[in-house]
Amino acid sequence: METKFEAFESIGLCFSGGGYRATFFSLGVISYLNKIEFKKKPLLSNVEAISSVSGGTLLAVAYAKAVQDSNFKFDSFYDRFYSTFTPGADRLLENAISKLEDNSVWKNSSYKKRSLINAFALAYSDLDIFKGKFEMFKNMTSLNLKHVCFNATDFSFGLAFRFQSTGKFGNNPLNCTEINKINGKIDLADIVASSSCFPIGFEPLLFPDDYFKDRNDLDYKALKRLDNFAKGVGIMDGGIVDNQGIGSMMNINKSMEGKRGKALDLIIVNDVGSYKMVPWLGDSSTGSSQVTVRKMVLKLLNYFRFHWAYWATLLAGIVLMLINSLELIKGRAWPSIYVLGGVVTGIGFCLSLIGVAAGYLKSDVLRKVKSVFEKNVPEELLDEVMSFQRLDIDLVKRMLIERATSGAKMVSDVFLKQIRRLNYNLIYSKEELKNRIITSTVYKLNGKETLYKNNFKHNIQITPAGKQLKQVALIASEAPTSLWWDKEDVSTDRMDSLIACGQFTTCFNLMNYILELKENDISSKEIDDMYKLLEKDWRKFNENPLFMV
Repeated sequence: METKFEAFESIGLCFSGGGYRATFFSLGVISYLNKIEFKKKPLLSNVEAISSVSGGTLLAVAYAKAVQDSNFKFDSFYDRFYSTFTPGADRLLENAISKLEDNSVWKNSSYKKRSLINAFALAYSDLDIFKGKFEMFKNMTSLNLKHVCFNATDFSFGLAFRFQSTGKFGNNPLNCTEINKINGKIDLADIVASSSCFPIGFEPLLFPDDYFKDRNDLDYKALKRLDNFAKGVGIMDGGIVDNQGIGSMMNINKSMEGKRGKALDLIIVNDVGSYKMVPWLGDSSTGSSQVTVRKMVLKLLNYFRFHWAYWATLLAGIVLMLINSLELIKGRAWPSIYVLGGVVTGIGFCLSLIGVAAGYLKSDVLRKVKSVFEKNVPEELLDEVMSFQRLDIDLVKRMLIERATSGAKMVSDVFLKQIRRLNYNLIYSKEELKNRIITSTVYKLNGKETLYKNNFKHNIQITPAGKQLKQVALIASEAPTSLWWDKEDVSTDRMDSLIACGQFTTCFNLMNYILELKENDISSKEIDDMYKLLEKDWRKFNENPLFMV
């Protein structure tokens, strides 16, 4: 059902994942939306919904919390958030590592499993911008922001796990009366950790176990009695299933349309995901060690057997003590020889014992390994698989390395980019969302050619980006997706570049969007007035891209 369209009146923001690259690009986006006015008030005041993932959730949670305060002032929020993460003040990684190493921390937080991601959760909880419970979003007091969704992924059903104020909390299989009773007690810091818990870099959190300190809480006990939660649900980064938060925003949009008969007028997808993919390269080495897998394994296993030298050592020690006892050495018993004989006997005994045990274990392990192969490898392939033992060890090494690296590339690049394409296809295929979408990417204005150049409609009525602006955009787009600043980030002023990139990219996209609206005969005096303000700011950005930071 197509609802009445009122340009810029009701806005939804999606903040993608991508570590600090996402966090500070997003900060730039909202800071510019706060600057630009529509109908004599900041455009940010028309933002009714936010959906965020991973690094974008750091900004989204902090902003959504701050805006609940009746005395909210954006400039104060901006300064507070900015000062928390400036390279000179940012201690997030340092504090997390310190907590991970400190035994006393885990005694005081014994309900949490000791892990790096839980250490980050505790580090987040030390920051004032993340203090509080999810309850504040179940009864939102903000005059404008009414819907939030902080996205994670569950590892029980492989679906988006949504910490959201609108719609089902969690997801369909996991949503229940019990989880709805307890979700308000979840710490915001744990939500931030859940959404930014990217695979390989972190371990999963366990829901609800890692989230609730009071194990005697009746609501907690009721939830743990359910089959889906009895052993806990693994929770990780929201970017695994939707790194732009598009699916959740579409759910919010549908809910708003159903409840009030009016959908969002504009959805701005702020995406710092890279279009680049470093091609996978195979191992080009051609050397051969002339050592087969079988020879290597047999050589290793040779150490795990009973050896005659072990018996000889044991016997030598016993004989030495016996000779000393019979006073056959210069007619007397020597204490030092007793000590030496005892040591040699002890060594021989231990080696003999280890040899016997190792020999048994070796045969048992080999028997079990063979059994595993026989049970899991089809009979038709068993001979072929077992023939690998005759292959050169360097060949097997190359095969294993190429499997591991191609698998990692598939998960970290191929899958994520394919999911990204599917989500964009989903949102742009909706006829009812025509004229209601802006895609704002961190690399759009960096001056580099991309595979998606044809998808960018740079209206010729807009003055092209200048060299200085492109350079700032390039520095921003090349930021790593980590949750810390490295030396290169500091030397290139990466944080300010990311914020500025979010600001001038938003300015550019709003101009481009208004021109597209005009092409579709959608215009008004208020829109024209805002375009003039955007043009003025665009000129300033070209003169000094960092003028707003």
